[in-house]
Amino acid sequence: MGWQNKFSADADAVSASEIRELLKILSDPSILSFAGGIPDPALFPMADVRRIQSALDARVDDPTRQSMQYSQTEGYLPLRSWISNRYATAEIALHPHNVLITNGAQQSLALLATALIDTDSAIALADPTYLGALQIFGTRRPRYLTVETDDDGMTLESLENAFRQGVKLLYTIPDFQNPGGMTIPRDRRRRMVELAHQYNVPIIEDGAYRALYYGSPPPPSLLELEGQFLGTGKWDADGRVIHLGTASKTMMPGLRVGWTIAPAVVLDKLVLLKQANDLHTSTVNQVMVHELATGILDEHVQVLRRVYGERRDAMVAALRQYLPNTVHFTTPQGGMFVWLTLPEGMDARVLLEKALEKEKLAFVPGAAFHANGGGENTLRLAFSTCSLDDIRTGMKKLAGLIISEQNPAD
Repeated sequence: MGWQNKFSADADAVSASEIRELLKILSDPSILSFAGGIPDPALFPMADVRRIQSALDARVDDPTRQSMQYSQTEGYLPLRSWISNRYATAEIALHPHNVLITNGAQQSLALLATALIDTDSAIALADPTYLGALQIFGTRRPRYLTVETDDDGMTLESLENAFRQGVKLLYTIPDFQNPGGMTIPRDRRRRMVELAHQYNVPIIEDGAYRALYYGSPPPPSLLELEGQFLGTGKWDADGRVIHLGTASKTMMPGLRVGWTIAPAVVLDKLVLLKQANDLHTSTVNQVMVHELATGILDEHVQVLRRVYGERRDAMVAALRQYLPNTVHFTTPQGGMFVWLTLPEGMDARVLLEKALEKEKLAFVPGAAFHANGGGENTLRLAFSTCSLDDIRTGMKKLAGLIISEQNPAD
């Protein structure tokens, strides 16, 4: 048949996720993995899920049966109302018509890519950035203008240089970035909003990790700051910021519920695209997310912050203790990731092969997070699913491997 000649250009543009491929080899329980940036399933609120489901089943209006029916593309209205109320500010009066429920934030990205990116469109994103976004954007075959980063995220000089070159949109994760762990400071965020209006560039703000802070909350979101920049009541007509959220990191990823907050004119287009894609997100899952959100979410997130914060502290302390001073690493204020920069010339893929072979230890090499290549001497560590003892043991082993790689025996 020769199927390779039958695939579309979009399909040919898709490449395998390095993380997904790596996870396939980690089914061996003896491997100590810091690869998957996923929530700890031991912390899922399963007792609350069972209680909520029992209460729904017992109601006389039979909401469970109703939630198994086709429903509107925009999403479950009570959930959209909760989201619009939670994200509204003094300057931005959000309404349900500003919210679209999606199959995770990943579908939000896919719909926005279809709506906003043409072949050869120039788009700006951080170097490094979220691999899942690169996979989605890659299907549209854009040109990437990568923005340099430091320990505070995107640098303004590099960002404005990208804007001057006529980018069509900016994608950013301002809070505890995946993979770098950086958080963009308030003043830098405010300037990003100003530049977006100066150069008329939409911003896709990915807020997946925003609730997972381990100390002080992050600065106001770009969405909030844009409301302040524009003034009361002007965002729906003049806003550039599209904010993405998800229940995956704070509740359970298996529910596959995310959301897009955008001006109504953008939402109208996304709704049409979603209708053509999958009709609507699972209503029963949306009902569950709404019940969790209005019931136990704030209390549950406090537990996540405590547990993940302890694991972050353990990883940072172990890296400080064991790593040679030739290795730089970020100290994230939230999220799930620590980013390492190895000495120049050291290849993280080679290091991973040796880590798996010698220590049964896994992480994600960083090159895959760089849109235009590079980053061979970087790697990402995730601490969200590992015990404190495993973190200390793993970081000691990793440091030993790096030292051996840096100073090979004669």
